[in-house]
Amino acid sequence: MNSKKSFFSIAAAVLVTMLPALAHNTTAELAARARTPAPAAPSAVGSWFGIARPCPAKVETDSPTHVAFCQAVCGECSFIPNTLPPEVPMMPTLFADGTVIADDAGEIARYHTTATGFWTASANDGLPDFPGKVRARATFFWLGSTAKHPDDPNDSGTCCFSNSVRPRFVTYFDPNDPDRMDGFIQPYAAPFVDANTGLVIVNPFSPSDPKAGNHVPATGLDLIGGPLPAGCQNNLGCLGTYHFVIRRIKSL
Repeated sequence: MNSKKSFFSIAAAVLVTMLPALAHNTTAELAARARTPAPAAPSAVGSWFGIARPCPAKVETDSPTHVAFCQAVCGECSFIPNTLPPEVPMMPTLFADGTVIADDAGEIARYHTTATGFWTASANDGLPDFPGKVRARATFFWLGSTAKHPDDPNDSGTCCFSNSVRPRFVTYFDPNDPDRMDGFIQPYAAPFVDANTGLVIVNPFSPSDPKAGNHVPATGLDLIGGPLPAGCQNNLGCLGTYHFVIRRIKSL
């Protein structure tokens, strides 16, 4: 009996000695877990690179998937002839605060500035859905130029601010394939520059808005004065529709 008491006494003493260490280790583990952020959910936020090509897709050179994609997005996909380059290598970046910037190497008319604008989640807004994919939409605009002598095929330079383009930019993100997106662009031309002067056509000074003065593009030509028309309406300036596949630019 005494040996049993001695055993239990020794075991109890050892346990009492170990408890602070066990508590310390448990506390340290909990603290470490609290400092370690949970893995972020897949997101379209980031920088992307890819190629856009005009719709309707060509059965001879494009995949059946993209032929069907163009048909779902724009039907017969009307466009204004001689305005769309045959491809547009593109580099859009989507920021978590909703800002979007984009650049490309398929300029319409001539060179243009980097585009800037806003993107957001897209739902219940009349745009086509694709199963399993999260839709986002954006609009941005750039300032463009033309050649000094546009009728001279040897004039490859640029001289004059002459135009702007504001596209509808729609992406489809698959959380199970988070480093690739597809989507479409519908660029709308904004002819708000006087071809004779190279200056923006503005509203005249109005006593009802004295702060604006003559600094706001004329009504009907204002790039950011309202939403884009639905779909691609050529009579309202839509040049056509592009479809694209872009891949995430990741760290090495």
